Amino acid sequence: MSFNVYMVRHGQTYLNLYHRMQGWSDAPLTEKGQTDGKHAGQLLRHVKFDAAYSSDLARAQTTGRLILAENPSTLTEPVARKEFREEFFGYWEGYDDMLMWHQIGSPKGGNTYNELVEKFGLQETTDLVANADQYHDAETYAQLWERIQAGMQLLRDNAKDGDNILLVTHGTYLRHIMDHYSDTIGAFPGPRNGSVTKLVVDDNSVKVLYTDRLDNIE
Repeated sequence: MSFNVYMVRHGQTYLNLYHRMQGWSDAPLTEKGQTDGKHAGQLLRHVKFDAAYSSDLARAQTTGRLILAENPSTLTEPVARKEFREEFFGYWEGYDDMLMWHQIGSPKGGNTYNELVEKFGLQETTDLVANADQYHDAETYAQLWERIQAGMQLLRDNAKDGDNILLVTHGTYLRHIMDHYSDTIGAFPGPRNGSVTKLVVDDNSVKVLYTDRLDNIE
């Protein structure tokens, strides 16, 4: 069995606009964010979806509805699942993103997220955030990856051969997908709001065909 997964990063939110950390916390889509969702729907209007999923966070669900409104399928609402949520940043939720990465990374020799991932990799950078959370609520890499794997299994358990599936999720979540499943597409540059990433999934493997597409969707 093999099926296609079109993963879309949700449209821009106010916390994205203000450069705030946004994991399990949520904010409404901006006007641009609404446009991001509609544009993704137009890009994917030639793909008739057999199923649609999103994270259970409002920004992803709203983006999913905007995409499905443009689609020739009869689907109108994505199935919302916690398996597809963004990474949880715990204490750092809502924090100024540049300030957070400086506070966490400066003692380690990196002042930005990109610098930390380049130096330590995505796995260790995720654990740096968790270890710096004084409340011990932020997800570790192991916790996040267990959730991502559960999401992939959910798709496999419910898909049929040849299905086209929409999945609306989040930026860091997509970085982890790229980092784990692709040898040629890394975590950077990260996917833009409303961009499309395509996976081909079978019983034993996940292949990344492309990421961060805002045009030329196959």
